[in-house]
Amino acid sequence: MTKAEQDVGRATPRARQRAATEAEILAAALAQMGREGVAALNLSQVAREVGLRQPSLFRYFPSRLALYDALFAHGMREHRAAVAAALAEGAGGWATVRGVAEATARFSAANPVLGQLLFTRPVPGFEPSAEAYAPSVDVRQMVSDSVADAVAAGELRAEAATPEGVQLLVALTAGVISLHAANDPGTEEPSPLLESALEMYAAYYRP
Repeated sequence: MTKAEQDVGRATPRARQRAATEAEILAAALAQMGREGVAALNLSQVAREVGLRQPSLFRYFPSRLALYDALFAHGMREHRAAVAAALAEGAGGWATVRGVAEATARFSAANPVLGQLLFTRPVPGFEPSAEAYAPSVDVRQMVSDSVADAVAAGELRAEAATPEGVQLLVALTAGVISLHAANDPGTEEPSPLLESALEMYAAYYRP
């Protein structure tokens, strides 16, 4: 049982009901965005789909941007879990760097709406709050740690573990993800271009 599930189990019935309604709202919003586009979120329609009037929806999410923020936070937590699993399962060194990048690509391909929201920022005027963005900081540290491990193993030059080197890896991965989302929507397998991008990165920083 996860900590979140334990927290829900200890919550009052009213708090559990609120959490369940919030989850239902997020699911309805994701479904609508999948049908109509990430930037086309309509609160009135979401409210109808979960059996609420729009003023009642505002008790859970006071604005459209607040709902986007909650979706971003949810997506980033899920992404962080996927990357953490890749780290735990990795053999270390460059193999783990590849595993982390592939985990991000698989997550985005399997969750295209969240992938667009997290990695392409398609909603004008939306910037995630610091709280919603916090899991992304954790992910960045995981990526940095995996690159540093590959450097320590002698598989990459030390420059790969600098902020610029890590940013290049992130940019290559995000670029492939964005291209895949634009050209192959609905495909749940990550782009085969990711392997080529990672090989280019490894060749650039090869000792």
